[in-house]
Amino acid sequence: MRWRRAVALAIVVLFLGMTVSSASVEAKIVVQEPHGEGSTGVALNPLTPRNQSRPEDIGAIGELAPRILSIDFPIVGEIVIVAQLAEILVKVAQYVSRHTYGKPVAEFTKGFIEEIPAKHDGYTQVTKMNFWGTKVEIGYGYVKSEWWGLRKETVIVEHVITVNRDDVTAVGDLFSPEEYGKLLAMAWLNGWDAEKAKDIVEQFHDEYKDVFVKNGVTFRGTSTCRIKLPQGDVILDKNRASHIIGRHVFGIYEYDGQADPTIFPKYLTMREIVILIRETIEDGKVICKSISRNQDGTYNVVIEKTFPELRTDPYTSKTLKVVLRYNPKTGIYKIWTAYLKWLWR
Repeated sequence: MRWRRAVALAIVVLFLGMTVSSASVEAKIVVQEPHGEGSTGVALNPLTPRNQSRPEDIGAIGELAPRILSIDFPIVGEIVIVAQLAEILVKVAQYVSRHTYGKPVAEFTKGFIEEIPAKHDGYTQVTKMNFWGTKVEIGYGYVKSEWWGLRKETVIVEHVITVNRDDVTAVGDLFSPEEYGKLLAMAWLNGWDAEKAKDIVEQFHDEYKDVFVKNGVTFRGTSTCRIKLPQGDVILDKNRASHIIGRHVFGIYEYDGQADPTIFPKYLTMREIVILIRETIEDGKVICKSISRNQDGTYNVVIEKTFPELRTDPYTSKTLKVVLRYNPKTGIYKIWTAYLKWLWR
C-alpha cells in the first residue's frame, strides 16, 4: 500500500505542481459522509429556483468554503484535492494545459462551477475529471476515506451534470465553452434540470443551423422608413444566443435589478421558436420609429409579428419582438434579442 501512496503523491506533484499531505487534505475536508453510511441526500424540488436563497459564497473566487476536485489516474486511481474555488480553477488549468485536447471541457467547467454554490444541502461541490480532461461530472457529495486515510474517494450524492468534449464542441459556433457552462449553471440555479437544459441548448443550436444557416435568412431592409437600411443576411452570434436562451427560455436574470423576462411557452419546441423568429424577420412589421444609430456606427431596428395561434399566459402577448443590429461595414444584421412582448407593458 505504501508504494501506491508514493506513486499517487509523485503523480500529483508531477501533473499538478503541488504537494499533497494527508494532514493538510484532512484539515480542509468540511463534509465527510455527513448523512451517514449509504445516505442519498435530499432531492431538490425541480420547480423551486435554487437561487432564491443563494449562499454568500456563490460565484466568489475568494470564498472560504472549499470544493472538491477529483482526477482519475490510470493504475493509481483517484487523486482528490480539497481547496477553495480559485485554487481548484488553477489546478484544472494547470492539469489540462498538459492535455490540451481537454481545453473545451476545462473552460466549460470553469464557467459552471464559478456560478454554483460550494455547498448545497450539507454536501460539498464535487468536480470529477477523467485522466485526459475530456469528461467531467459535477455534483454534490463528500470525500470517503479508506485504508486508514491512505486512500480517498469522492462520492457524488446529488448529480448535477456530466459533460464531455463532444458535448461542448458540438455547440461551439454559438456558445463559447465558458459561456455554455455559465448558461447551464444559471439554468440549474433557476430550477431547471441541468441535463435537460443541455439538451435544450443543443436542440436550439441544431435548429438554428438548419433554419438560418443551411437555407439563409434575409431581412428586406427599411425602405419604407425615414432611416433607410439595405437588405442583408441575418445571423446569430455567441453572446446573443446565450441571452435569448437564458432570458427567454430558462428565465435567467443576468444582473441584479433586471426586468422580469417573458418566457416562450414551454410547449414550443426549439425548432418552432427558431421558425417564429425567422418568420418575424422575413414577414413582420418594421417599427420605423425604433431605428436608432449606436455610438459604434451600427443601427438597431425592431420587427414585430403577432401569432394568434400561440397559447401564452395571461401576462404575455402573442406578439414576437425581434431586435436586429445592422453593421454598415459588413452589411450583416445580427439578432440582438427575440422575445414575446408583455401584454400590458
